[in-house]
Amino acid sequence: MVDAIVEVLEKQAVLYSQLLELAKQKTPFLVKNEVDQLNAAMQKEKRLLKQAEEHEQVRMQLSGQFFTGLGLPRYKGGRLSEMIRTVTSAQDKQKLAELHEQLTSSLHELQKINQLNQQLIEQSLKFIDYSIDIMVEDPHDDITYQHPRSPGYGNPRNGLFDTRG
Repeated sequence: MVDAIVEVLEKQAVLYSQLLELAKQKTPFLVKNEVDQLNAAMQKEKRLLKQAEEHEQVRMQLSGQFFTGLGLPRYKGGRLSEMIRTVTSAQDKQKLAELHEQLTSSLHELQKINQLNQQLIEQSLKFIDYSIDIMVEDPHDDITYQHPRSPGYGNPRNGLFDTRG
């Protein structure tokens, strides 16, 4: 049973390393505004995430069977750290601990890179909003002083086009 779990964990580790590389590739796409490449990377990421989710379901099922086999039927967490404490074989314990460290490290690095990419996206959206505001802004608003009795004072335009004819 432990061998099957190790096999699933190794597959997960490969998937997470692929997701990590993909996340690193997305950063320059965001910086350079290469939307087509970013879309392709996101589609590939979506497929990898689906595979990772499927492997996680298998791992949880195998973990449940492992703990049920030990007489712990109420165990529902499927946590790898619990399994490492429960396994009696030193070799299995070491392999599980190595995989746990590798998966944890990959997930933490992936989280950092995704946070950076999220910040880049937010900055890009703020810049787009700023650019739109500049293009739509009335060029006569608050640029120079106008005497209160001058025509047009206090009558701000509501839109970009004058529809009064």
